[in-house]
Amino acid sequence: MRRRAMPISWPRRDPRHYRFAMPNLVWEYKLKPIEFLIFSYLCYCNSTSTLTPETIATGVYMTAITVKKYLNSLVAKKLVSEDGIPVFKCENANFFTLPNEVFLLRLPPSAFMVYAYLLLIEDRRTHTCHPSYNTIAAATDLTKNTAMKSVNTLLETGLITVESSSYFDKHGMKWKGNNLYTILPVRLAADAFHQRQLHRLELEAECRRVLQWQKEYDRRRSRDALCAPIPALAATDPSQQCKPLCAC
Repeated sequence: MRRRAMPISWPRRDPRHYRFAMPNLVWEYKLKPIEFLIFSYLCYCNSTSTLTPETIATGVYMTAITVKKYLNSLVAKKLVSEDGIPVFKCENANFFTLPNEVFLLRLPPSAFMVYAYLLLIEDRRTHTCHPSYNTIAAATDLTKNTAMKSVNTLLETGLITVESSSYFDKHGMKWKGNNLYTILPVRLAADAFHQRQLHRLELEAECRRVLQWQKEYDRRRSRDALCAPIPALAATDPSQQCKPLCAC
């Protein structure tokens, strides 16, 4: 029997090479979004060497002062050692995985946390889930309004799709159900993000070019104005000249 070749755009890759593990127990600590983001980055690095706050700040797009503040909080909660190494080990505990490319998208901490929760509860076969906003808010310790904004951010980034649903009760009344979320391949979102970044850089370069041209134009115009000859004085109207009172 002839084996079907895998399309070129779908290379065979070991999931361990492009995803990192997060322990399920991390949700029990009710971490703040920034704490969750920093802890996730430490799990992503998965290194026994000490990471400086400056290195972590570069990876999560924050200031080193902010990273130091929340690192101390993670150490106090005994999630991270004094050396900045995650204490949890995923080998002997239940865990879920996050894609490595998620750190390239510069997601806000709250949106990052909601994305991680959707990956936690997704159906591994269909990559879908349908929690309510209240459920998302309760699990991530966010407000319902923040959870809704985070979902919109993930939708705009291209990490998920959202479909509304409805159902009928036993009396035949139609009610609005929970949204159906589909987790999309992160590679598509990363490619779209890079295209937006490239377009933004091109616009900035074009703006700088126009401003430089305008500056050069103004400089030449002012120089031409200074070098222009002074116009001759208009001849005096003879009728306006003073006449002598008497003839000599």
